Formats: sequence, C-alpha cells, structure tokens
Amino acid sequence: MSPPKRPTLLWLPRIITVFVLSIITVFPSAAAFPVSASASDMKSEPQAVEVSLEGCRSLALEHSASVLLAESAVQDARLALEQTEATSLTKPSPTSLYQSQMSLESAGKNLEITKQDVVLGTDQLYYSLLRAEHLVSISRQALDLSERQFEIAMAKESVGMATKLDIMRAENQTASARNSLMSALLNRDLAMVSLNQAIGFVPETILSLRDEFFYEKTGDLDLDASMEFALANRVEIAQAQSAVEIADMNVQLADNSFTPKLTYERAKLAVEDSRIKLREQQSKIALAVRQAYVSLKQAEAKAELAESKVDEARENLRITQLLFEADMATNVEVLSAQNQYTQSQIDSVQAIYDYNMTRSQFKRTIGDTAGLTGGVPAS
Repeated sequence: MSPPKRPTLLWLPRIITVFVLSIITVFPSAAAFPVSASASDMKSEPQAVEVSLEGCRSLALEHSASVLLAESAVQDARLALEQTEATSLTKPSPTSLYQSQMSLESAGKNLEITKQDVVLGTDQLYYSLLRAEHLVSISRQALDLSERQFEIAMAKESVGMATKLDIMRAENQTASARNSLMSALLNRDLAMVSLNQAIGFVPETILSLRDEFFYEKTGDLDLDASMEFALANRVEIAQAQSAVEIADMNVQLADNSFTPKLTYERAKLAVEDSRIKLREQQSKIALAVRQAYVSLKQAEAKAELAESKVDEARENLRITQLLFEADMATNVEVLSAQNQYTQSQIDSVQAIYDYNMTRSQFKRTIGDTAGLTGGVPAS
C-alpha cells in the first residue's frame, strides 16, 4: 500500500494575505506609523495663525470671563423681572416692577461697558505685540550695523588705520546690540503669549498679525461735540438717569393721603440725591473727555516729531559712515550715530503705539462703541 500524500500548502499565502488586509481595514492607522516612530516624533509643531485686530476682539469677547459673568447677570436680571411680574399679578407693586425693569436695563448696560473694556484691553495686547515685532526688527538692523562697523574697524586696524580701542568699542557695541536683540525676542514672545491667552489660543500658537498700526492724524476734533456725544452715549449717564426716574416714581407713589409723611419726605430726598449723582457723573465724564482729548493731541504731536527725528538720524548716520570711510570721522562718531538712529526708531515705534492706544481710549471715553467694535480704529 502506498503512503498517504501530504496535503499541499498552496492555501496558506492566501489566508495570510486576507488576514493582513483585514487588520488594515479595521485599523487603517496602523499602516500610517512606522514601527520605529517615537513619542517625540509624533509631537506637533506650534500652529501658526494669522489674526486681525477685529478677529482678536471677537475672540476676546467670546472667551472673556468678565463678559461671561456680565451676560449671566443679564440673564439673572431677566429672570428676576419675570418673577416680579408673576408676583405683581397677586400683589401689584409698580415700584418693584419698575425697579426690576431698570435692573435688567442696568445689567445690559453693564454688559456693554464690560465689552468695551475687553475690546480696549485687546487693542492694547494687539498693539503691544505689533510694537514688540517692530522692536525685534529694529534690533536686528542695529546688530547688522554694529557687525558691519566691527568688520570695517578690524580691516582698518590691520593696516594701522584704527586703534585697539576702536576695535574694543566696536566689539562692545556688537555685543550690546546682540543682547538687545535677545531681549526684544523675549519681549515679543511674552507679548504673543499674553495675546494668545486673551483670545483663547494655546500659549504656543504663533500669531501672524494682519493689521499694522500707523500714525494717521485724526483731523480737527470738536471738543464740545465730543463732550455732547459722550453725555448722550456713555452708559454711566443712562444708569444715573434711570436712578433719577426711579426716585421720581417713588415720590409720585408716596404723594397721597395714606402714605406716611416721613416716607414721602425721604422719597423727595432720594430724588435730590439721585440728581446730584447724575450731575456728578456728567461732570466726571466731561472732565474725562477733556483729558482724553488733550492726551490725543499730545500723542499726535509726539508721533509727528518722532517720525521727523528718524529721518534726521538716518541721514546723519549715512553722512557719518561716508566720512568714516573717507577717514574724516572717527569710529566713536559712527557708533554714536548708529545709537542715535536706533533710538530714534524705537522712540518712533513707541510714539505710534501710544498714539493708537490714546485714540482707542478716546473713543472709549466718549462712548463710541462703533469705533471700538470693528477693525483698526479709524480717525
């Protein structure tokens, strides 16, 4: 009898193939990572995001804790009003009902004030990051100038046209410029983290700012018209006026034969107190508008002067460098001209930053919410 035949294994490769394909189908990501991949390889790089001033304002309003709390206060005042209306069906109280209505209105106005403050704070953070980026650029330029001057001094020293002291001064200038650049980079990173926190981004997010700040004269501002606008639009005035109206209603309700005379007299005193507070609020806002107006005018003059000083310092540096190359100026004079030019640029950036912030503050002071809720503040 012949021995039995061994079973063939032709089916084995097909089964293995089907098994592997089934794993890939169920776990498709398994084929996407190499076996040797480490945890550090899978770390994501910081995300770069382009943002505008208007976009940052919207994000800040969305993530602000103070805004969320103010919105909650509005909702609470609305529920309180509904409760008072329900109670008034059995126990009518015109004063309580009116006070609840005014409380809701006041909560809404407080929410508006909070939003204005958040927008103003976001402007400051956005402009601070812009300023920091400009200072980084200025510092890099200063370092390039210092390194170039150091190379020239070295070349002159090699042919006996510069002293060892010239080399030391140029070298120290370069080291100082390098330190300034490092400080500017750190300040920029801190400003970016601060803005990221305000708009709800992770601290590592790299922000690319779409809007640029610049000096644009506001033109002729009418101080009297600005005061009139503020008195008509500032939320604080409306709140004080509501208090006067509530006090007046209490007097009207107490002016009858069955209300105790002392209650009526106290209601009259409350009216007078509320009117005094209204006049005080009007005086405060009028003074604040005047102060903001003066600050804006001063910021305008400072920005214009700083810009002209940059032009002067740039031209002085150009001439001094030419004189130095022609052996008609010393290395000290060149280094001094470089420092003056760098400082003039820093002063100009600071002046433009101050001007933009002062302009935003002026709009906030007069209650110009339209100017604080859309894009870069216009003149």
